[in-house]
Order: sequence, then structure tokens, then C-alpha cells
Amino acid sequence: MSNIIFTKALCAAAAIAVTAAGFSVGANAQNRTVRSVEVSYADLDLNSEDGQSTLQGRLKGAVRKVCGSYNAKSLVDVQDYGVCMEEANASAQRASVTIMAAAKAGKPVKTAMVISN
Repeated sequence: MSNIIFTKALCAAAAIAVTAAGFSVGANAQNRTVRSVEVSYADLDLNSEDGQSTLQGRLKGAVRKVCGSYNAKSLVDVQDYGVCMEEANASAQRASVTIMAAAKAGKPVKTAMVISN
């Protein structure tokens, strides 16, 4: 019983976090470019350590893909890249929590998005 309550609370917290992030991004979206990468994990067994590890690897790869490369000689590019990595890592962490909660609840979602502005 407590496991079900925990899972529901985790799903609710993840939904709130994603919604709150969406509102804060919307206010500043006029001056930003939104980049996203879809992460598929339908082929993974998220109840196994190997599946969870593979998911984390895919999310890390998506973060790198979203942020791309930068010109190390440009301070603006270096700063923008740092901000992108922070935002994309936070997005990947939220996606990971949502995915794992859904898997534990027996209602897996098919894909996740890693997003940065």
C-alpha cells in the first residue's frame, strides 16, 4: 500500500516539476531557441540494473546532442554551453524520475524528451 502511495506521490511531484519548468521557460521563450531530443527506451527492461544504466546513458547522450558543440574561444559560447548543459541535465533528471515512476506503476511511457533553451 505504501509503495503505491509513494509511486503516486513521485508521479505527482514529477508532473509538478515539469509543469513549473514549462511556465518559467514560457516567460523567457521570446529570446531563446528551444532544442530537444527524443529518447526512446521501449526496448529496455527498466526493472533491471542494465536497463536503468542504458537509459541513463541514452539520457546523457541526449544532453550532449541537445547542447552540441561550442567555440571555446568565445566567452559567450562557453557561457551559453554551460547554461545549456545545466538546463538539459535538469530536464534529463526530470525525465528519468518520470520514466522510472511510470515503470514502477506499471504504466510505462514510450519516450522522453531532453529539452534546453
